[in-house]
Amino acid sequence: MKYITGLLLCSDCTKTARKEIVGEALTQAAGEGINPINPETGERQTDNLWVRCTKCHNTMLVNLTAMLDDKPKAHQNLTASECTLYTPQRIYAIGEAVYHKDWDDVGSVVSKEVTAGGRNAIVVHFDKLGERKLLENFATA
Repeated sequence: MKYITGLLLCSDCTKTARKEIVGEALTQAAGEGINPINPETGERQTDNLWVRCTKCHNTMLVNLTAMLDDKPKAHQNLTASECTLYTPQRIYAIGEAVYHKDWDDVGSVVSKEVTAGGRNAIVVHFDKLGERKLLENFATA
């Protein structure tokens, strides 16, 4: 795997662009050698990676365990009637439950972005489809 995709914020440019994996970080806990060996598998434990932002080329250290724990969870056991119906004209809040009628899927708003064309977009993590970008606050003519 060469890239980490998802909602990883760059510490320099604060963009949520994909990050290129540069290498493993050699870490050392008190009383242990560098990258302690996992007694069950016999492999070295490397939770930290050096990654480079594809937008600003800033290099930063990322802990994979912490990143996977922070991954957004989709709403569980929600029906369409309990969610807000998605329309491009509406403004959504992060964490809001959204139902997309055309896809018949329920999801949760995990972040907001501005597209290359200057339009507002939301990133929604759907139960069936995974992450999708949708327009918001879009005025039709």
